Amino acid sequence: MKALVALVLLVSACTSHRLPSVNAPADGAEYYQPNQPTYALQSRILPDPHGGLGHSQDPDIRVTDIRLTATYTVLYLTYGKSKDDRYFNYAGTSAISFNPKAVLASSDGKRTYALLKTEGIPTSPETVEIKQDAKLSFVLYFDRLDKGVEAFDLFECKSDNENSCFNVAGMTVRNPVE
Repeated sequence: MKALVALVLLVSACTSHRLPSVNAPADGAEYYQPNQPTYALQSRILPDPHGGLGHSQDPDIRVTDIRLTATYTVLYLTYGKSKDDRYFNYAGTSAISFNPKAVLASSDGKRTYALLKTEGIPTSPETVEIKQDAKLSFVLYFDRLDKGVEAFDLFECKSDNENSCFNVAGMTVRNPVE
């Protein structure tokens, strides 16, 4: 019996109890963390496994989560300049806001869903100044997607030489017809 206990202690001493290291940047906004209670307790940040958070032409904007509630389609976003950008300037600032006429559009373009409210970012014409080395997280509330609409895009405005819009294409969410 003593030999068995000694063997168990030896084996447990030789195994690692540390989590495997994840090659991830310190900024969790670049990675998707599923909306599950257990994930809030874990410190690991996982890449978006489904690719459903879309893509934007503006590298400063990232969708970090998408949720459907009984009345809203909720988008969680982060705005921040990349320190790897060759035009990055620690002393600079950006004035940002969100267009109150922004919509979500189904991927077929047949249905649109209006913006209802924002948290963490003002709507135009008001703006907020963001330092170049800071990040701003904000939440957008839209009308709830109709059942069966699982692929959609965010259209804020048409970008031009003076304004870069928060347009995001190719987002998906599980929303079956039932």
